[in-house]
Amino acid sequence: MTGLRDRIRAFLAQHNTMTLATVGEAGAPQAAAVFFAADDALDLFFLSSPNSRHSINLARQPRVAASIQADNQAWQAIQGLQIEGPARLIDSVTEMAHAVRVYAGRYDFLRSLLDGVDGGPAALRGPLASSRFYVLRPAWIRMIDNTQGFGHKEELILG
Repeated sequence: MTGLRDRIRAFLAQHNTMTLATVGEAGAPQAAAVFFAADDALDLFFLSSPNSRHSINLARQPRVAASIQADNQAWQAIQGLQIEGPARLIDSVTEMAHAVRVYAGRYDFLRSLLDGVDGGPAALRGPLASSRFYVLRPAWIRMIDNTQGFGHKEELILG
């Protein structure tokens, strides 16, 4: 049987959008959908404008929750991940290079823009140039898989 960490990696490889929940200035929850790419350590990288609500919230309070789920109308087939951990702006050159490799490896249409080569989608040049890479380092992941039985859940604690 495949281990939980491997099943989580496989699930992440099949999906590309996560809902990121942050804490607003007044303490209210705020959610935003972002494209992500995961590495082998299950770190989740995403691009965002530093002026977006969730980026401003992260600068103040790095604790976040996120969810990634498969679209499905049948309750017997519900599958998804619930994630908690810190998220932050990437500020080191080494980590930035890793984020670019992981993200460009996931999104072919962005590879040329991330590598600084002409020929990528022109509509993305401005928004991408003003965006920054962030990383969510999961401390806890719950995998929900109703294909294993209603309410089937498994948890992975990461150190």
